[in-house]
Amino acid sequence: MAFLHCEIASESLRMATAVDVILPDKGDLSEVKTLYLLHGLTDDCTGWTRYTAVERYARERGLAVVLPEVQRSFYTDMAYGLPYFTYVSEELPAVCRRMFGLGAAREQNYIFGLSMGGYGALYLGLSRPDIWAGCASFSGAVDLALMLRDPSVPGVRETFAPIFGDGLALPPASNLHYLAGQAAQLSPARQPKILLTNGFQDEEPYFIAMQNDSLHETLRRLPLANYKRLQWNGVHEWNFWDRSLVYAIDYFFAPGYAAKKLGDWRSGAVEAGCGA
Repeated sequence: MAFLHCEIASESLRMATAVDVILPDKGDLSEVKTLYLLHGLTDDCTGWTRYTAVERYARERGLAVVLPEVQRSFYTDMAYGLPYFTYVSEELPAVCRRMFGLGAAREQNYIFGLSMGGYGALYLGLSRPDIWAGCASFSGAVDLALMLRDPSVPGVRETFAPIFGDGLALPPASNLHYLAGQAAQLSPARQPKILLTNGFQDEEPYFIAMQNDSLHETLRRLPLANYKRLQWNGVHEWNFWDRSLVYAIDYFFAPGYAAKKLGDWRSGAVEAGCGA
């Protein structure tokens, strides 16, 4: 695999911005599947490669991985900030096609993310199912209406006023419940494949498990052709997201992959004796 750290001059952002890219070192890059992998609120584009085995997983499955940086934007065109939705959905894929020769076909492109990036992956994937064939949220902040209903919670106003304005009003086009309903009206072939994961204990301070319960109730009632939710014991941390990535690779690209990876740890270590 090749790992590239790039600083690109973004026209939509009107500034330089970072993007990391993992590329297979064999084969035609125009034919591989590309995974856009999104960071969380307190991370940057290096988080996934620093704290998970994403490069190893990509090598095993022959995936290209694009890791953009969007600051604390929630992947939106911000009310008082930069147009990161436009950047990730329009400019970045074009840059990746031009610079790296990655394929443009919908069935080759997928988008996953953790926490804020979980919202971003569903927001982008449901808004632009013409670009991405599938989207996955890992411990995602997927019901922003629940977060915005109490502006007194520490960090809520500071985080979301630059995104949605001082009134903290969530536009319908930014509400994943609404976007899921729109996607469900598409033909099954045009709907994005969807995955949610969250830990049972992922509660304080932003009630991630509750947010995922809320969105799940909407998704399971809709006529979606391919939707799956996975839960297990876990909180908001990198071990959970690394495992979520394995399950997502299994679901979207390689059935049986998760069983193989998790099976690698079933054989216990044996301590050798000491002495002559």
